[in-house]
Amino acid sequence: MKKRSSPDIIATILEAANGGIGKTRLLTKANLTSTQLKKYVNLLLEKQLLAQCQDRSSNHATYKTTGLGLQYLALYNSIRSVTYINA
Repeated sequence: MKKRSSPDIIATILEAANGGIGKTRLLTKANLTSTQLKKYVNLLLEKQLLAQCQDRSSNHATYKTTGLGLQYLALYNSIRSVTYINA
């Protein structure tokens, strides 16, 4: 498996969290270890690209991509499309 860069991992997390997701599902969707997930979630929360919400039905934390996170995804995808054209 090819090693992913930090921007790739961040984009994967933000895409998975778009609309809200629990920690366990985010862990499996982003294909990360719990240590990696903790590191990236803390970074994204600090930079306000991800928001932590409380699920009322189960009382567990869920994560949701913020407007700033969606802007990051838009820029990330446009940069990736340009690099694929030149590659």
